[in-house]
Amino acid sequence: MKSKLYLVLAALLPSVIASPLPEKADLLASNTVVAQYVGTVERPCYFRTALCPDRCDHGMKAAQFRVLSNESYEKPGKYGDDKAAAGNMIMVDARKDVPGQPEGMLQKLAELKPGQVVRLTQKHYYADLGDVVMPIRPVTELEVLKGGACEEIPSVPKDPANHDDEVMPLPL
Repeated sequence: MKSKLYLVLAALLPSVIASPLPEKADLLASNTVVAQYVGTVERPCYFRTALCPDRCDHGMKAAQFRVLSNESYEKPGKYGDDKAAAGNMIMVDARKDVPGQPEGMLQKLAELKPGQVVRLTQKHYYADLGDVVMPIRPVTELEVLKGGACEEIPSVPKDPANHDDEVMPLPL
């Protein structure tokens, strides 16, 4: 019986996520940065739940941005994302709309070319989506800066403490 419930929740979750920002959403942090678009990568599911890999929706198409400078940072409370410093990476889900994200944002992300410099504002909310309370990070503004293309695209650094970039071998 539990597996049927998980299947129903997995089927309904995308429809819940593709909605406007709910009324019960607390702003935890806001970052406005000038960043360089590095590219889009496919991030696979890492098989961490019983619904993985085909019903979990963990994998994502992520647009990656390298922060060049932070123009504005706001953290009204104790919790929330830290200030994005130069060199940090910002990952944006380019596959589906996030609650609170303006219409057409996915189209803007799809039109970006690697090396372009943009100004983007990403907000961090803790939102009550009905059955699920979770953090969401919509990009509320994305502006391509004129003459802001850089020739050199920085490589994405690997965090030695984060082993998500590695695939663990299965025991035989």
